[in-house]
Amino acid sequence: MAANQPLSPAGIARTAARIADEEGLEAVSMRRVAGDLGVSAMALYRHVAGRGELLLLMADAVKSHSLLPEGEQRWQDMLAHMAGSLWRTFTAHPWLLGIILSPRSLVNLAAPADVERLLSALSAAGLDEDEGFDCLLGISAAVIGTVTVAGAAGPAGASPARAGSNPAASAPAGSGQDAGEPEPQDTDVHPRANRFGHRSINDEVSRQSLDFLVANFIRGIESSRAS
Repeated sequence: MAANQPLSPAGIARTAARIADEEGLEAVSMRRVAGDLGVSAMALYRHVAGRGELLLLMADAVKSHSLLPEGEQRWQDMLAHMAGSLWRTFTAHPWLLGIILSPRSLVNLAAPADVERLLSALSAAGLDEDEGFDCLLGISAAVIGTVTVAGAAGPAGASPARAGSNPAASAPAGSGQDAGEPEPQDTDVHPRANRFGHRSINDEVSRQSLDFLVANFIRGIESSRAS
């Protein structure tokens, strides 16, 4: 925000989101945001009640305009698009997980119009209301879980703000490196488990896993409707 522009909640949130993108959510404070904007912390409080409200405004500032594709779409395509939209948002802004994993959960990422449109499409496909709710929560949980695992593993060359402070951030899955466990010597007893334990986890591999999970989630719903 330029120094000669008036403060606004949206502009304050954008500045806070930039700080979080560069340095992590822990770096975001009312005092730090005010400093970056060249104003006093008291000036910020005239527009934002406190850090709690600021975090919600940050989530609103970086979320996708719509989680769903435009125009008439099949419910299958809508669910797949929702998963992709959430993935892109979370991987672009890893700190967002720290905000939405709260009692307010995904409310700030899915616009009511999107929720209504998707639930209506699922209802038209024969799902009852609870089943529709389960679809939204299931897809959201799949994305959150996959992004969390990818973030904990830490892509090669990730900055501390993205990879976190986990000393085993770039270790293979199940390596036991963080617990000081020795590497298993006999790899013939459980060969598949051993290969899985040494499989690298990064954004590309995690996205492939997510696409596989979502595709089969959708096939499962289709199968249940056909039976």
